[in-house]
Amino acid sequence: MNIFFKIFLSLAAIAVLSSLPYTAIAAEEAQPPATSPEEAQAAEAGEPAEALSPEAASAIAEEQPNEPVACAECPPAPICPEALSLESNTIILSPEIEANATFALDVLREETTILLKAKKADKDYVTAFIAETDNFMDMYRELSLSAEALLIKADLYRLNKLYEARLVTLSKLLFEYPDSEFAEKAVIGIRGLFTGKLKKALKFDKGLSKGTSADKKQADRYAEAIGLLHEFKDNKFRPFIMAEYKEFLRRYPRHEFAEQVLLFKSEGYSEMKEFESAAFSLIWLIKLYPESSMRSTALFDLALIYEERMKEYERSVQTYEWLVKDYPDGEQTLSSYQRAAVLYDKKLRNPAGAIKKLEAIVTKYPGDKASLEAFIYMSGLYSSQKQYADSVKSLNRLASMFKGSDDAVKALEESTKIASGKMKDYELQILVQNRIVDEYPDREEAIKALDSIAATNAKQLGNTADAINVYKILIKQYPDHKLAKAAVKKVDKLLGQ
Repeated sequence: MNIFFKIFLSLAAIAVLSSLPYTAIAAEEAQPPATSPEEAQAAEAGEPAEALSPEAASAIAEEQPNEPVACAECPPAPICPEALSLESNTIILSPEIEANATFALDVLREETTILLKAKKADKDYVTAFIAETDNFMDMYRELSLSAEALLIKADLYRLNKLYEARLVTLSKLLFEYPDSEFAEKAVIGIRGLFTGKLKKALKFDKGLSKGTSADKKQADRYAEAIGLLHEFKDNKFRPFIMAEYKEFLRRYPRHEFAEQVLLFKSEGYSEMKEFESAAFSLIWLIKLYPESSMRSTALFDLALIYEERMKEYERSVQTYEWLVKDYPDGEQTLSSYQRAAVLYDKKLRNPAGAIKKLEAIVTKYPGDKASLEAFIYMSGLYSSQKQYADSVKSLNRLASMFKGSDDAVKALEESTKIASGKMKDYELQILVQNRIVDEYPDREEAIKALDSIAATNAKQLGNTADAINVYKILIKQYPDHKLAKAAVKKVDKLLGQ
């Protein structure tokens, strides 16, 4: 008999057995309710049964207190069977099920022994046989003999020289069935791999071969194994560890570690350059776990995937905006504003959208370095749109927020250049330079500002008197400065001396 057909028969038997009780219930529920001869006759005639008077209904209720009775004033209600509730997905053990599991395991063990003794084995056949061990685990995972099935699977991986998969499977055996008689073999196998075929992978081991406590719940033990397997960053491990992520989420979607596993899964897909799948894993976390502490991180990672990997800039901006809306004080909120602003500017060619995000930064983070950078960026955007007055205004707002700093002085100097250069607005230039003189009288920039104000009055505005007055202020306040000495000569020249 074909080996896979044998296994199929053993696994199929459980489905037949488990369906019997439900068939009996269905047959019982299919029987028509008992009726009196009068009710039957009325039903055949197509007439509704006559409802009882309230008095008659009360009398019957006293005689049959556990039976519902309908009267003319209370329309009849169907009698609903008590709802069944399932406490877990654990299979109901029975002698028949255990017998079938034992038979299936015997077949797996027998065929694996033959394969291991053979000098060569067809890889495709072994791969198909590995799939049969997975089918066995899906059916009989709750039985202790499943530990041996995992050991068989690990041996089959060794036969196909898939040592990374063997390590993952042995680890699963050790953590899911720590009190099994096969746990020690798993430890020996793991240590053998770390000293042999997977010697280079030892650097990733954070305690895998030590196992875990059998006192923990199976889900917690599996979660612990997942966390340790995640440390193995070599690409050869990835497909097998990814399979464990998927199985954990399928078996324990409500476990507290499920959210972290979804992040692991997204990370794995990204490393495999399957970015749509990576994004989808994050969307699952965001949608299914709205109260998760990892949700904001998932939103940020999703926006990054859209931005950097998939080049879907609209979706990226939307996701950044989603994050700042849901987490206005989150760790990634500032970065989301900043990245959204850059995307609006560089990729979407929407300077207004960028400025809106930059304004949000200076409003939400006053005095922060991020606000300083936002003002500078904003000024540049306005200048690129030839909105020079707004550019100067942004720089002056910067100077006000960061008054007393070098950055404030630089911003004022830059705004004077824009006013006198791009705008040819010399009155505005002088207004800004007077601010430098008033707010920073002890700095070199104040002396230069006075000299520039005087020159602008003389040359651009033709205000000789104002120019002379400013030069005199410069000479009086900074008599030892070289610009003061030059100012003396300029005053004489303006006076015609």
